[in-house]
Amino acid sequence: MEKIKVIKCENDNGLSAVFTYDHDVTEFFLVSLDGVYRMKNAVHTSQNATTDGSSYGGETLEQRNIVITANIRRNYRENRDHLSRVFKKGAEGTFYHTEDGQTRKIKYRVEDIDIAEKGVLRPAVISLICPDPYFKDDTATHIEMASWESGFEFPCEIQESGMEFGTRSKETIKVVDNNSTTAIGIQMTIIAEDVVINPSIMNVTTGETLKLLCTMQPDDQIVITTEQGNIDVILFRGGEKIDYNYTVDEENEGYVQLETGRNYINYTADEGGDYMNVNFDFENCYVMP
Repeated sequence: MEKIKVIKCENDNGLSAVFTYDHDVTEFFLVSLDGVYRMKNAVHTSQNATTDGSSYGGETLEQRNIVITANIRRNYRENRDHLSRVFKKGAEGTFYHTEDGQTRKIKYRVEDIDIAEKGVLRPAVISLICPDPYFKDDTATHIEMASWESGFEFPCEIQESGMEFGTRSKETIKVVDNNSTTAIGIQMTIIAEDVVINPSIMNVTTGETLKLLCTMQPDDQIVITTEQGNIDVILFRGGEKIDYNYTVDEENEGYVQLETGRNYINYTADEGGDYMNVNFDFENCYVMP
């Protein structure tokens, strides 16, 4: 049995509209969906009067324009009012695409809404602009560079002196697979169990290293974001949030992103590396949902 495709658009207040090919499921019957299953790549070239052809200067994916066309067959005024509240101006929304049990999402801004005034079936055409053209996983991938190894063996007999239920195994290098169609940023969290001096994270695969020139106190947390257009370093200490971007070593090479394919991530510190707990989160990026 074919699974029904479901489109959901949700604004920043949590108000949403669902579009699908079944009037029993939604008030908005999906007629067509444009701009989802295509990508537009801008290839930049330059011409020289003395050279045949042109010279390649790079390329970038253009912003994505998604156009939803849906029919409204009942409750015209209420449904028209609902769409106008879901697709409000001046706010970012999230477009969710679910098919065959898999959901991917993309952020959008509202460009245009056009709803027919008359008719038994009244088309609603909604145009969305996605400045970041990539679809992302619905749920981020979470990786911890530490694990617990069980101390249980069966049959289990607990001695009077007690027993060790498990031991903590820290990994200073982790293999991470990026299944995206592009390099992606990550959000790294460093947690200090004791004093840590000048912590650093490295992608061994690319050679990118991010070192912070600072001293972490016990229970400090530093959150580092390396997404394109969103590079940030924040310290959380004693309930206080502190801008820590100034601690980034100017001799760093890159901000540690994940290349497409397999990556090896390593962490260390000038002092106190054994007291570092490191975990990170990322969302794969795709040109198709």
